[in-house]
Amino acid sequence: MIVNNVNSMANVYTSNAVVSSRYANAAIGARNIQKRDQLSLSNEAQSFSEILKKLRVESEVRQDKVAEFEQKVSSGTYHISAENIAASLLYSRF
Repeated sequence: MIVNNVNSMANVYTSNAVVSSRYANAAIGARNIQKRDQLSLSNEAQSFSEILKKLRVESEVRQDKVAEFEQKVSSGTYHISAENIAASLLYSRF
């Protein structure tokens, strides 16, 4: 058996090892880089957030309406028609 170019074959293996070690080092370096997440909100989202904060602070109960209906009920002037009650029941039921 004749073996030619033994040195050139050794150089090919050596150069492949150098290239693969470069890729390995690059991959290790890429893993060491710490990336940070970023968030940027549009103007609409920012204004929505501000409105939502204001709504959370305010009470859901409108005291002026409560006082008005308390006064009507206690004075006997608050009346609801039977048709309105039936319509509301049917609407919420079906």
